[in-house]
Amino acid sequence: MKYFKISQVVPGKGNAWTYYETNDSLGIQRILTHIPEVNETKIFPSPKIKSLFQPEKLIKCDGSEFEKLWALG
Repeated sequence: MKYFKISQVVPGKGNAWTYYETNDSLGIQRILTHIPEVNETKIFPSPKIKSLFQPEKLIKCDGSEFEKLWALG
């Protein structure tokens, strides 16, 4: 598995980090969104999006970071 993340500002809440778990061919398996400032986590076990768009613009991250946040959702 490969893991990626990216952030964007959510007015009134802070930075929302979206995490992607993909297979080796970058097909999306699971997605989660985490906003640390308000301790909000949403999980998407069966996302409608099936492949990453412009993965070179995303930040690679560790699987343990993804799993830790997934457990919060």
